[in-house]
Amino acid sequence: MKLLDTAKRAVLDKDFAKLEDLWTEMVLDESIELASFFEVCDKLKKVHASKRALPLLEMLADQHTSNKTYTKALEVYKKMLYFSKQNTELRVCIIDLYRKSFPESTHLNEYLDLSGLINNDPILKAIAKLDEFLKYDVGEYFYFERYGFGEVIDTIPDKKEIIIDFEKKKRHFLSLVVAQGVLIPVTEGSFLNLKYKNISTLKQMSQENPVQLIKMMLKDLSEPLSTSQIKQHLDGIVEKKQLGKWWEKARKKLEKDENIRVSGRTARLYTYTESNQDKDVLEIVTFKQANLEEKYLLAEKFSNKAPGVFEKILPELVKIANRIHERDPGMALDILMLCEDIGAKVDFTFSKESLLKNTGVENIILHLNSIEHQTNLLALIEQNEPNSAKILKKLMLASDNSKFLEQVAKHLECAPDILKDVYYTIFSFSKKYPAQYQWMLKRIQAGRLPEYLNPGFLPRLIDSLDYVKGIKGLVWKILNLESFDKIIAKANSDEAKRILEAVHSSRVLENYKQKDYARIIEYHHPNLFKRKIDIIYTTEQALKNKQDELQQLVSIQIPENKKEIRRAREFGDLSENFEYKAARQKQAQLYGKVRIIESELNKAQIITPDGVDTTKVSIGTKVMIKNLIDEEQIHYTILGRWDTDLDKNIISNEAPVAQALLKHARGEKITINKVQYEIIKIEKAI
Repeated sequence: MKLLDTAKRAVLDKDFAKLEDLWTEMVLDESIELASFFEVCDKLKKVHASKRALPLLEMLADQHTSNKTYTKALEVYKKMLYFSKQNTELRVCIIDLYRKSFPESTHLNEYLDLSGLINNDPILKAIAKLDEFLKYDVGEYFYFERYGFGEVIDTIPDKKEIIIDFEKKKRHFLSLVVAQGVLIPVTEGSFLNLKYKNISTLKQMSQENPVQLIKMMLKDLSEPLSTSQIKQHLDGIVEKKQLGKWWEKARKKLEKDENIRVSGRTARLYTYTESNQDKDVLEIVTFKQANLEEKYLLAEKFSNKAPGVFEKILPELVKIANRIHERDPGMALDILMLCEDIGAKVDFTFSKESLLKNTGVENIILHLNSIEHQTNLLALIEQNEPNSAKILKKLMLASDNSKFLEQVAKHLECAPDILKDVYYTIFSFSKKYPAQYQWMLKRIQAGRLPEYLNPGFLPRLIDSLDYVKGIKGLVWKILNLESFDKIIAKANSDEAKRILEAVHSSRVLENYKQKDYARIIEYHHPNLFKRKIDIIYTTEQALKNKQDELQQLVSIQIPENKKEIRRAREFGDLSENFEYKAARQKQAQLYGKVRIIESELNKAQIITPDGVDTTKVSIGTKVMIKNLIDEEQIHYTILGRWDTDLDKNIISNEAPVAQALLKHARGEKITINKVQYEIIKIEKAI
């Protein structure tokens, strides 16, 4: 540790030449942990010398790479990301080290691809995704209370699923999301690992040190256990006949241990914890190192769960509030109200009344960290402001905190018209209010806004998938096939057309979902699917583009795929050869595309200027129509499906809007989406 302390002192003295010499010695000392190196680098950041950390970390990474301790080298490269703005080269090195660190992972290439690490996605997020995949990779062990000890035997990366063999259930499928919530990792040498891999070690421990055995169990399971649960885990380790006496003897010593907390009245619960003194010191250090917002959140936690720690940090908390109350009144008010909540008697240089008067309740409320404090101020607004409902509406449209939105919605229940208007605004402008829209979707999913599950709102809900991130899972739950069927059953023909158009134009809906939704629409509205268009109308340029696409498939992509298949055959056993299977699947897809394009080309008919009839709306015309309600004019150019460009209002002759316009003459009135229009101009588009 002397080397480490000297290196830290060199950083504080900014003696970087000495630091480099010390660092070299440290790198060669195999007893020094990575955390110590990282600690020195973090101190460099604190003295504004971050760029000096990068070459030092490179030296450390090279040493571990040379020693073939690849997992440690990988950790160093991950640390380097926090000191480097240019990370392209680091990305390449990190990918290479992942391959070297996990040579046995059969799905590593898929993990790399799905995480985005090889696709230039944000690197820290990509690494987090990749580590999550690897955490649940083949060969990893876990414990699940319902089924016991288990081993991952396979993964399905693209579906984010694992297949795990438990003691009580073989080949059990779990999504990664569910796995994160229910599986406890079982590490080498842990209680569960030893129980199912080397139980004789635990049997010996039960005789020699029973308290240590139970502490090991509680620490590894990381959750409170009742007496009956502890005895269940001891099954096979302690003989059933002896278990009662064994437990009574061990229990008395266990309850006196400083690392064990006993809770519960009727049924005792045992929890492993570090000593209070060590925990308190660690909590205080964490508080001092945190940023301002983190300091407040920690203080809020300590006030409830660690009053002794809160008492020690309270003087600093008050100093912070007094120092920042003018520039950050929200944080200062949070601290003041927290002290009021627990009855702490402290002196502030400001008061709640002065902050609210100077800043205004409406302006300060969104800057509070505590939802309880925000709720208190909402009550003040409702009591004291004559236009409180309008203020609450404004707050809802300004906040992205779902808990706060819930509270505001409760206060607005006494003004249902305004609350209804807020919902409609959020739903209509979901791109402008994405956080509020996500919150609203959760309410719809919970059945609290059934009025939005009707045919009129459905196209907008489907369209929102294209431009609001993070809502895909929610929309899938809302629009499961059963609920979609109920909505379509209530739709009239015009509404069903709009929904079908939204389904087909969505960039996010997977092909199988589009087909499922279309099948339901066809069941309830078969008239929308009767029209079979055997001719594909096209301009010469669109036809050429489609022919070029076919040529690209036949002359480039398919030959390249054949080479991939030949290379994959060389990897050995075809039954276990992932590369070969993937290449074969790709081959089937390519030939499928060729068959579709060849079939479509046989139906192609070029639109020529001479063949365009402008006495009525026909394929190849540009049509100007006028809304008979607001006089607004809009134009559509009607061509074939290959020429469609919605940004330029060029639509396919197969589209519902085109079908409504075709064969109508200038001056005629037509209805589109329940709105009446008049055709005011028809001209050639080519």
